[in-house]
Amino acid sequence: MCLILHKPAGARVPRELIDAAVAFNRDGWGLMGFRPDGSELVERHQQVDADRIEQRLRSLRDVELCLHLRLRTRGSDAADNSHPIKVSDRFHLMHNGTLRLKARVPGRSDSWHFAVDLLRPLAVNWPESLSHPSFVALVEAGLTPENKVVLLDTQARQLVFFNRHHGVEFEGLWLSSTRWIDRRRLALTHAPQPQQKTYTAGELDFL
Repeated sequence: MCLILHKPAGARVPRELIDAAVAFNRDGWGLMGFRPDGSELVERHQQVDADRIEQRLRSLRDVELCLHLRLRTRGSDAADNSHPIKVSDRFHLMHNGTLRLKARVPGRSDSWHFAVDLLRPLAVNWPESLSHPSFVALVEAGLTPENKVVLLDTQARQLVFFNRHHGVEFEGLWLSSTRWIDRRRLALTHAPQPQQKTYTAGELDFL
C-alpha cells in the first residue's frame, strides 16, 4: 500500500512519524522535489533505515519534496520498483495504493505499469496534458479513494497531486494514507483510515 508524505519547504518531519511509517513500509524509499535554486531532486533507495531517512530529510529542510515509503503488494522488492518511477525525462511518479492493471512485465509493480504503459505515451506525445486540471479530474474519476498519485513536473517546476483530498494533513505535512502508520508509535487523531499497529512478542498467541 505504501505511504507518500509531502513536505513543504521549511517544514520538519517528526522522528516519531518516520519511525511509525518505517515500521510497516520497508520495501524501498525515495524522494522527489525541488531545491531552492529550482533544480530537481530525484533519488531512490532500496534499504529502508529510519536514521538515514531522518538525516536526509534534515539536510533537505529548505526543499519542498515528497517522500515515498514502499510496502510491496505487487511486483518484486527490487530497487527498480522503488519510487519515484520515471515516466519520461520530464515527469516522475509516486503512487500509493493498488491498481488493477495487467502485469505486462513480470516482477514489475502496478505503479510501474501505470507510469510506463499508461502515462508515458501521454508524457511523450502530449506532455502538457499530464498537469492539466481536466486530466487530473479524469484520472481521479477512475481511481478509488485509496489510490493517490503525485507527479513531479520538472519543466513546470511543480508537484501535481491526484486524490489529494483523500489524504490527511498532519503538522504542516500531507500524508497520503494513515493505514500503514503504526499507531503504537504514533496515534493520529481523526485518521481517515484505521491505523494498523505492531505487536510485541508477548501479545502474540500462536495456536
